[in-house]
Amino acid sequence: MPYEYTVTPSKNTGDDRILSLAQIDDKAPVSSTGLVDKRLFSGENKLHAIKDPENNFWYLKYEMGSLPEVLKHSRYTTFGRLFKHAEDYFSKRNIKIVEVID
Repeated sequence: MPYEYTVTPSKNTGDDRILSLAQIDDKAPVSSTGLVDKRLFSGENKLHAIKDPENNFWYLKYEMGSLPEVLKHSRYTTFGRLFKHAEDYFSKRNIKIVEVID
Protein backbone atom coordinates (compact mmCIF):
# COMPACT_ATOMS: atom_id res chain seq x y z
CA MET A 1 0.00 0.00 0.00
CA PRO A 2 1.63 3.28 -1.07
CA TYR A 3 2.14 6.11 1.35
CA GLU A 4 -0.43 8.83 0.82
CA TYR A 5 0.90 12.34 0.99
CA THR A 6 -1.44 14.78 2.68
CA VAL A 7 -0.91 18.38 3.68
CA THR A 8 -1.70 19.27 7.27
CA PRO A 9 -1.04 22.60 8.95
CA SER A 10 1.36 21.09 11.50
CA LYS A 11 3.31 18.77 9.19
CA ASN A 12 5.23 18.91 5.93
CA THR A 13 5.75 22.64 5.81
CA GLY A 14 9.55 22.80 5.58
CA ASP A 15 11.58 23.50 2.46
CA ASP A 16 13.87 20.49 3.11
CA ARG A 17 12.04 17.20 3.68
CA ILE A 18 13.55 13.74 3.96
CA LEU A 19 11.88 10.86 2.11
CA SER A 20 12.45 7.67 4.08
CA LEU A 21 12.76 4.59 1.84
CA ALA A 22 12.33 0.85 2.43
CA GLN A 23 12.41 -2.29 0.33
CA ILE A 24 9.03 -3.72 -0.68
CA ASP A 25 8.49 -7.16 0.87
CA ASP A 26 12.24 -7.55 1.44
CA LYS A 27 12.76 -8.04 -2.32
CA ALA A 28 16.05 -6.88 -3.75
CA PRO A 29 15.85 -3.37 -5.21
CA VAL A 30 15.98 -3.19 -9.00
CA SER A 31 17.61 -0.52 -11.12
CA SER A 32 18.65 -0.23 -14.73
CA THR A 33 22.32 0.00 -13.69
CA GLY A 34 22.07 -2.57 -10.92
CA LEU A 35 23.18 0.01 -8.37
CA VAL A 36 20.91 1.04 -5.52
CA ASP A 37 22.61 2.55 -2.50
CA LYS A 38 21.80 0.18 0.39
CA ARG A 39 22.52 3.02 2.83
CA LEU A 40 19.16 4.55 1.82
CA PHE A 41 17.41 1.77 3.74
CA SER A 42 19.60 1.93 6.85
CA GLY A 43 19.43 5.71 7.22
CA GLU A 44 23.15 6.26 6.53
CA ASN A 45 22.22 8.08 3.32
CA LYS A 46 19.08 10.14 2.89
CA LEU A 47 16.93 11.36 0.03
CA HIS A 48 15.99 15.03 0.39
CA ALA A 49 13.18 16.93 -1.30
CA ILE A 50 14.32 20.56 -1.39
CA LYS A 51 12.47 23.71 -2.42
CA ASP A 52 14.67 26.24 -4.20
CA PRO A 53 13.92 29.64 -2.60
CA GLU A 54 14.78 31.53 -5.80
CA ASN A 55 12.29 29.89 -8.15
CA ASN A 56 10.08 27.81 -5.77
CA PHE A 57 10.70 24.57 -7.70
CA TRP A 58 11.20 21.33 -5.79
CA TYR A 59 14.03 18.89 -6.58
CA LEU A 60 15.57 15.71 -5.14
CA LYS A 61 19.06 15.27 -3.73
CA TYR A 62 20.95 12.47 -1.95
CA GLU A 63 23.12 13.46 1.01
CA MET A 64 25.90 11.31 -0.48
CA GLY A 65 26.28 10.21 -4.06
CA SER A 66 24.56 10.99 -7.32
CA LEU A 67 20.88 10.65 -8.16
CA PRO A 68 19.75 8.58 -11.15
CA GLU A 69 19.58 10.77 -14.27
CA VAL A 70 15.77 10.72 -14.47
CA LEU A 71 15.53 12.24 -10.98
CA LYS A 72 18.63 14.45 -11.16
CA HIS A 73 17.36 16.88 -13.78
CA SER A 74 13.69 16.98 -12.77
CA ARG A 75 12.08 20.01 -11.16
CA TYR A 76 8.55 20.12 -9.74
CA THR A 77 6.11 22.96 -9.10
CA THR A 78 4.69 21.36 -5.93
CA PHE A 79 5.84 18.89 -3.33
CA GLY A 80 2.87 16.66 -4.21
CA ARG A 81 4.07 16.34 -7.81
CA LEU A 82 7.62 15.58 -6.68
CA PHE A 83 6.31 12.97 -4.25
CA LYS A 84 4.13 11.27 -6.88
CA HIS A 85 7.02 11.09 -9.38
CA ALA A 86 9.43 9.74 -6.75
CA GLU A 87 6.84 7.22 -5.56
CA ASP A 88 6.24 5.97 -9.12
CA TYR A 89 9.98 5.81 -9.87
CA PHE A 90 10.89 3.88 -6.73
CA SER A 91 7.87 1.52 -6.79
CA LYS A 92 9.09 0.18 -10.15
CA ARG A 93 12.34 -0.69 -8.38
CA ASN A 94 10.84 -2.56 -5.40
CA ILE A 95 11.31 0.45 -3.13
CA LYS A 96 8.62 2.35 -1.26
CA ILE A 97 8.51 5.71 0.47
CA VAL A 98 7.48 4.99 4.05
CA GLU A 99 7.71 8.41 5.66
CA VAL A 100 8.16 12.11 4.97
CA ILE A 101 10.26 13.78 7.66
CA ASP A 102 9.91 17.54 7.88
